Amino acid sequence: MLISVLFFVILSIQINSQTDDPKTEDQEELKIILEKCAEYCEKLNNSVLDFVCEEAITEEIRQRDRGLPGVEKNKYIYDYQLVRQGGTIDEQRILLKENNRKKNIIDAQLKTKRFHHKYIVLGPIGLLGRKQQEIIEYKILKEEFYKKEKVVILEASPKYPGEFNALYGKIWIRKRDFNILKIEWEQESLENFEDIEKIANRLHAKPKITFVSEYAFEKNEIRFPSKYSVEEMYILPNGIKHHMSRITVIYDNYKFFTVNTKVKY
Repeated sequence: MLISVLFFVILSIQINSQTDDPKTEDQEELKIILEKCAEYCEKLNNSVLDFVCEEAITEEIRQRDRGLPGVEKNKYIYDYQLVRQGGTIDEQRILLKENNRKKNIIDAQLKTKRFHHKYIVLGPIGLLGRKQQEIIEYKILKEEFYKKEKVVILEASPKYPGEFNALYGKIWIRKRDFNILKIEWEQESLENFEDIEKIANRLHAKPKITFVSEYAFEKNEIRFPSKYSVEEMYILPNGIKHHMSRITVIYDNYKFFTVNTKVKY
């Protein structure tokens, strides 16, 4: 089963009026954060991008649900290219290695078996874009240090879950410049979460899917993915954790041809 993860969906921001209540201070801080992040998303959404990088994928799958013992392990290295211009976006991959065997497969498809990802660079737009303000809520959870940087963590969730069909979750935002460093997506926002629930029901278990996007590279004020990971786990009635699959994607060795954030009218 392949579970598709699509990141490019426009959500919204919410702005509240000012009062003297202590909660208003949080709301005013939230207002500033969301406005700055919305400005970044506009810049990202209107940018012209052309870059290549190495995409190294490790996938582990336990076979227990198929009645087979052991763990299937696969490693793939792709030359990954993304081109975005004039409202169009295109991802292309060249498979360079598969389980340490050299390959040279042009226009290759992702060979991951459990989860499928695309357009990760555009992930922040789906949580912090300016449009559709009536369908999203934000809350400041806490402040902490993340990789030696002071960050504020926001929680984004749909106001009307039954009418919502996009990814949402928690966002790590650097306080000094409002850069988006990390997003932890909620499992219920997976496109095919009903398939996960079917597996959980078959195992008489509760699903616990953790998937995270990290953005450690910066070019011309745009942040690019450094890591993407998914851990698929099911908690059995006796408390035992069944780790069904794990995928880790590392992005490195970037080469930028175009990162143009100036919009022409």
